[in-house]
Amino acid sequence: MNTTAIPKTKSAHRSRSSGLVWQTKASSRHLLLATVYSLGVATATGIVLMLPLKNEHVTLIALVAHLVSGFLTLVFFLPFLLTHLKDGRESVWSLFLPWRLLHRIYRGETRYHRLLGYLLMWSLWIVFASGLVIAAPAIAYLSGHPFTLLPYGGHSLLLWAHRGITLLLLFFLILHFPKKALS
Repeated sequence: MNTTAIPKTKSAHRSRSSGLVWQTKASSRHLLLATVYSLGVATATGIVLMLPLKNEHVTLIALVAHLVSGFLTLVFFLPFLLTHLKDGRESVWSLFLPWRLLHRIYRGETRYHRLLGYLLMWSLWIVFASGLVIAAPAIAYLSGHPFTLLPYGGHSLLLWAHRGITLLLLFFLILHFPKKALS
């Protein structure tokens, strides 16, 4: 039986059960691209949903594509986040308390890029959570068990917040990318 050898690199970690490389720069880059592409499809379908469409079928297709691409963004983002944050330069508390990095920025340390990454991550979590709360009544209705999480009119306010935080998310995404990736 002829098998190919797995190259040994500094950034590669092997799983003991299967011998596979699961964390490399290439895998992190592919997860990043998948996250960005699915976020792009979710943004595009979200813009289509804001348009006054006369055809209900197009609206339904855009809604399903928006929900699926939002879910795929979450599916690709979670492993990317785990591989991206494995370097250990920041403590785990910085994930939950990113404002702890502010005093280091004021002292002149280069934590600005990492703080932008945490702001990007938190705005993405807020967009995911608000999208789930917005979609929950429709999904519950289609499954045969209708309910609402918010009082009457609350979903429209949450929808405006979902759109606004999405704009903030895209702004943080543009700022967080390295300058050499944009040129």
